Amino acid sequence: MKIIINENFEDFKATEFPYDHEHSALGEYHHIMPKGYTGSFYDPISLHQWRSLGGSWLITKAFGKSYLEQNRGDHASGHFSSVSAILVHKQELFAPYILEFDIALFETKNLCGICFNYIHNRKYDSLAIDGNNLVIYRRNQEEVVEYYKAPFKVDSLDTNHIKLELGDSLKVYINNELICTIDIKFQPGFIAFIAKSACRYSDLTVSMEDKNYSLHLKKEEERALNLKAKQDKYPELECIKRINLNGNGSGRQFRYGLDRNNQPVLLFAQHQKRMYRDAFARLSCLSAYNLDGDLLWQYGSPNPEENGPISCDLPFQIGDINGDGINEVIFASDFMVYIASLETGEIISKMKTPYVKGDPLVGDYPYDYLNPDGMRLADFEGKGYQGDFILKDRYKNVWAYRASDFKLLWRYNHKNTGHFPYIYDFNNDGCDEMLVGYDMVSSKGEILWSLPINSDHTDEIIYTNTEDGGEKRLYLASGNEGFNIVDLDGNIIKSNDVGHAQRISVAPYMDNGKMQVAVTSFWGADMLLYLFDGDGNLLSEREMMGNGNLVCPVAYDGNHNLILSNCSPTLGGLLDANLDVVVKFPDDGHPTLTAEVIDIDNDGIDEILAFDEYQLWIYKASKFTKGALHKHYPDNAYSNYRGEYLVKKEE
Repeated sequence: MKIIINENFEDFKATEFPYDHEHSALGEYHHIMPKGYTGSFYDPISLHQWRSLGGSWLITKAFGKSYLEQNRGDHASGHFSSVSAILVHKQELFAPYILEFDIALFETKNLCGICFNYIHNRKYDSLAIDGNNLVIYRRNQEEVVEYYKAPFKVDSLDTNHIKLELGDSLKVYINNELICTIDIKFQPGFIAFIAKSACRYSDLTVSMEDKNYSLHLKKEEERALNLKAKQDKYPELECIKRINLNGNGSGRQFRYGLDRNNQPVLLFAQHQKRMYRDAFARLSCLSAYNLDGDLLWQYGSPNPEENGPISCDLPFQIGDINGDGINEVIFASDFMVYIASLETGEIISKMKTPYVKGDPLVGDYPYDYLNPDGMRLADFEGKGYQGDFILKDRYKNVWAYRASDFKLLWRYNHKNTGHFPYIYDFNNDGCDEMLVGYDMVSSKGEILWSLPINSDHTDEIIYTNTEDGGEKRLYLASGNEGFNIVDLDGNIIKSNDVGHAQRISVAPYMDNGKMQVAVTSFWGADMLLYLFDGDGNLLSEREMMGNGNLVCPVAYDGNHNLILSNCSPTLGGLLDANLDVVVKFPDDGHPTLTAEVIDIDNDGIDEILAFDEYQLWIYKASKFTKGALHKHYPDNAYSNYRGEYLVKKEE
């Protein structure tokens, strides 16, 4: 018999297991891991309903012994009522095993137990004491199938020894008594603690018979060799440029555009929070750099220690807003909208934001004038260039303006706006329409159709086809409503439960002439990545061990398109269609906060910009062949809530 896992928590201090003390949304597109010792575990669950509460897990010590406690109870409700505190052991298991642990319940109200055959936090088998019952069940997304349920009376202070023998079937022993044998077979995966009530765990072990241990080692080695063989097919990442931002940088509040000489300008925005969390953030500083690292101009004053990352959009874009062939900057700050020179920052024109005092469509609001939540350029009047723009508040209203004279064109108020409307000439009439949240809106502000969804909001939207000659469709990451595919008439073609769908990208990730869809989830199910085909059929799924997974498509080396998760050398990298990390970032001290993907030199090979408030490092494949010209999302429509895509340039 060989011991694979022997965890008594002695190497932990008596403290909370590291967690995000703010329970914030920063991890949606920033790689910010909680500080502290995590041992062989990671916590994949984040939830905004836990704000003002402590962490999910606590290490305690008494009489020379260490314990792990569920420290949360059950504070998940509504859509998230199925969310449990979960703590995953990092050791993947490749052969049948025996799992043992001790558990003492501190309340006999909700389930407390262990996950096995664990794929991710929405797909696993579990044994749990649930009130006065012992249950064994399988969860796959929102589907839960019970395999066993029987009365099991337990006192809340009793310690029970649980033993699972998992092979061709599952045998369950409690306090050395065989309780049941269930037709559940071993599958390669992980184990994890799971609980919705306060409880205490100790003395976790996983052991294998000698033949299974040999099989485990063989499969583990095969997995490592197969992954190494994959990785060897790709050139390494090489840092081609480093820029010192001197505290003028930001979180993922970044814009990119070209000046009149087609030279790149990099624009970073910092913020100050106002009133309530991120709802009324003030754009406090804009810093424009060229690729030589020269600071071209600056609006406001930087404060990198306090005003860097934020979990919302800030209202600024780069684009040719007056149709003269030269890019400008449009931004909103202190209740004013400014149009400025991209090259010098000189103000060209300005207007006040909408007056909203007493506006019943805005509701209770802390200011007389709008503090915009987001901004995007458009061509609602058929000018042939995007010389109009929208402003939006947090989730209720959109105002459309003509940029040349700041005339209000129309206003939208119907359903939740989501974060970043998709603006495009959907009907080819020469004027842009707007998909905002769940509504398609005409170039004149009329609602053309509305999806039969009235909860949560759409985070990200893409409009494309996924195979040559195929019908273009809308691909939506709609938060609690999951991943949806919608046609241009407003019919939902496919809807998939994925947890809280957060980010989405469409690109030819597989070498089959078609496009695939990468989706991430966040609230209640962080760190999950999925890959679907263009019809919404699941191709692969994986739980990462870190947050900030961007799923940006990367035209990597002229032969392969990869998925950027994050820039961490240990918890991120570039993934293939199987969601394996096939290219790692070097452990060279580069910033890992966040990133963008841009083909800066227009050679068909993408650069990856890794940055934070202080540094910008630019990476590229160390070897490549000239790639086919392609395009990403337009440069005049950056957002932390835009879906990403990679399509042929001629399209």
